[in-house]
Amino acid sequence: MPVRFLTLHSVVRCLMVVLTVMVTNIVEPVDGKVNISGQQKQETEFRLKQLNKQALNSIEMTPSSYPHEVLAEENNAPAPSNDEEQPENIVHPWQLVGECPENTIPIKRITKEDLLRIDDIKNYGKKLNISQPHQFYQPTDTSVDNGHEYAITYVNGGPYRGTKAQINVWKPRIEAGESSISQISIIGGKFDAGLNSIQAGSHVHPALYGDDNPRFFIYWTRDNYQNTGCYNLRCPGFVQINKKLTPGYLLTPISTYNGPQVKFTIQMWKDPKTGNWWLQLNDQELIGYWPKEIFTNLADEGASVIEWGGEVVNKKKDGQHTTTEMGSGHFPSEGFGKASSFEVIKIIDMNNGLIDPVKVKTLVSRPACYDIKTGYDKKYEVFFYYGGPGRNPNCS
Repeated sequence: MPVRFLTLHSVVRCLMVVLTVMVTNIVEPVDGKVNISGQQKQETEFRLKQLNKQALNSIEMTPSSYPHEVLAEENNAPAPSNDEEQPENIVHPWQLVGECPENTIPIKRITKEDLLRIDDIKNYGKKLNISQPHQFYQPTDTSVDNGHEYAITYVNGGPYRGTKAQINVWKPRIEAGESSISQISIIGGKFDAGLNSIQAGSHVHPALYGDDNPRFFIYWTRDNYQNTGCYNLRCPGFVQINKKLTPGYLLTPISTYNGPQVKFTIQMWKDPKTGNWWLQLNDQELIGYWPKEIFTNLADEGASVIEWGGEVVNKKKDGQHTTTEMGSGHFPSEGFGKASSFEVIKIIDMNNGLIDPVKVKTLVSRPACYDIKTGYDKKYEVFFYYGGPGRNPNCS
């Protein structure tokens, strides 16, 4: 049943608590005063009003059904072992103080400082320079180089109802003005102007948050990143229901090279009854959903492509390849505990069953800079290592 939010006063009170704690503990302070022109101030105020929207009146609180495990003999795959590592229970720092009242959610309000960190406030919260889908990217053809590099695995053909995977949490080093992403992408339609996509994962994005910490993020678009969609809750689209965790939250702790490994699980699937695309973390936290009404191709039966892997923005400062790291910053050849990984990868079929993906393909922009290595075993099932350091003697 849809529920109504509390009064605006109650919602704002909850938001005030969230803001106080998040700004104090997560966002790096801005030193000194920022000098801006009158026109820039006016544009900033207008953009803030656009971004800081009022709450929805009613939302769906639960999916009609959840994906279910398919028995090993049904899937012709070995059963997983019982000693499989469990993802860490990652906690939002402001939860140490408290949580929002029932039927309200935490939202990080956007500030002037947030907008002034980027060159174009009209594009705040959006992915930029994705005019050429990466499936068309050829390392030997620089004419289609859009400044994004990839090391991903994917399945295509579909239809697929969703996916589930464990993601290794790292803190890659980032050059100024760039970002590093580890994500799952669900795609509907052809790679043209009508592309639909929803994404979730971990990224380091200083321009978006004001720091270099890894954070959980989401993204969506229905027109190949041209005009629609945004990160997290930066625009209308994703409907959050969780009162503890919100997209953009700090991922902590992080994995240690040749030491303890931290992981979290993402599951995204299409509700067979409503058509909404749900998002769940660690098999227990429903974060919310993308309503089917915001899509065209993904509003239909299912997805045509599912991708898992890493992405880096490479601005090629001084004409050189970036040193921005992907994943742990180490090549997949180093293996467990050293290279970053996706593990226990599943697709959700049109019967809502969780099954191993088959005919998995890989795409790597520049193997000398970032690479990928796939595998399968009883413990981690379908998995892969990926990433790299960026610029090195073989990558310039």
